[in-house]
Amino acid sequence: MISQSGDAIFDVALLWLVLVTTGSATLVGLTQAAVLIPPVFVKPFAGVYADRLNRRNLMIWSSTFQGGVTAVLSALYLTGALHFPVLVFLVLLLYSGAEFFRSANVAMVPAIVSRENLGAANGLFTLTTSANQLASYTVGGIVLATIGAAVSISYDSLTFFVAAALLTMVAKSYGQTAKMKAQDTGRSFTVEFKEGVSYVRKNRLFLELIVAGMIINFFGAIFATGTAPYVRSQLGGSALDYGLVLAFFALGTIAGSLVLGKVNFRTYVGKIVFAGVLVSGALMIAVGETRNIPEALLIVLALGALIGIINLPIQVLVQTKVPGEILGRAATVMGSLLAASQPVGALVFGAIVGVISVGETFVISGAVVSLAAILLYLPFTELRGAKY
Repeated sequence: MISQSGDAIFDVALLWLVLVTTGSATLVGLTQAAVLIPPVFVKPFAGVYADRLNRRNLMIWSSTFQGGVTAVLSALYLTGALHFPVLVFLVLLLYSGAEFFRSANVAMVPAIVSRENLGAANGLFTLTTSANQLASYTVGGIVLATIGAAVSISYDSLTFFVAAALLTMVAKSYGQTAKMKAQDTGRSFTVEFKEGVSYVRKNRLFLELIVAGMIINFFGAIFATGTAPYVRSQLGGSALDYGLVLAFFALGTIAGSLVLGKVNFRTYVGKIVFAGVLVSGALMIAVGETRNIPEALLIVLALGALIGIINLPIQVLVQTKVPGEILGRAATVMGSLLAASQPVGALVFGAIVGVISVGETFVISGAVVSLAAILLYLPFTELRGAKY
C-alpha cells in the first residue's frame, strides 16, 4: 500500500505534466505507450525469473530498482534537465522493473492462500489497492495543482525504498517454488520460457481470453490515454479534476470488489466477464457524450465498478487453472499477449486525437467494445462457460 500510494500520485503527475508542458496529446500518447510497452516485452522474461528465483527476494530487488530510477527522474526534474526523450526512457525502465515485482507477487499468492480462499484474498488485494488509489489520486491532484510535480515524483521514489525494507520482514520460505525446493536449476532460460508459451498455446480457454482481451485492451488503452486531454479539453477541468476522475474510478473498483465479494462467482466467471464488458462499452460511450464534471465522475465511478468486477474473476481463474510450478511463466506470457494491443492503442489515440475529438474517440471505442462482447459470446464457448 505504501508503494502503491507513490505509484498513484506519480500516475496523476506523469500524463498531466506532459500535457501541460508540451500541449501535445500526441506526446501524451507516446508517454502512455512507454508505460504500456514493458508488460508486452518484459513480462514474459519476468515470469521466468519469478519461477526460477525466490519471489520475495525478486520483489525486494524490483522495488529497490524502481526507487533508484524514480530518484534519478526526480533529480533531473528538479534541476531542469528532464527532457522528453529522457523522460520516456526512464518511464520505460521504471515500468520494466515493475513487471518483475508484479510477476513475483501474483505467483506467490497461491502459495500463501488456500484454493477456496483465493477469491477473497484477491478481492482484499483489489480492495486495498483501490482504496489506496482513491486517496492517493485525490491527494495527487491536490499536490499537482498546488505544489507541482516535484513532490509527487520524489515521494514515489521514497515509497519504493520503504516497500523494499518492509518486504524483508516476509519469510523467505513464502517466495520459494516447488522447483527451487527440489534444487532443479539445470534447465535453461529458453526451455522454461517455451514451457510457459506452450502451456498457454495449448489451452483454448486462455486463447479465447487473450483474443477477447486484446480487443478490449486496445480500446481501454485509448480511453486511459485520453483521460487527461478529456478532462482538460472537453470538461475544462484542472489537475485537481483529473485526480478526482482517477479517484472516482478507483472508488468504483472498491464498490465492484465489495459487491463481487458477496457473491459466489466460481461457477459463472465467463458470463460475468461478458456482461461486464458489454456494459463497460456503453459507459465509455456515456463518458464521451458528457461535458459535465459531476456527471462524468458518476459515470467513471460505475465504469470502475465494472472493471473491478471483470478483473477479479479472471485473475482467480488463471491462478486456479495453472499449476503452481509454472504459474509465473504461464501467467506472464498470457499477460504480455493480453497487453500487446495497449501501447498500440495509446499511439493510435495520439495519432487520431487531432482528427476527431477526445469525446468522439471515447464513443467509438465504447461502441466497438460492446459490439465485441456481443459477437464473441457465442463462438467463445470455453470463456463463456469458464468456472473454477
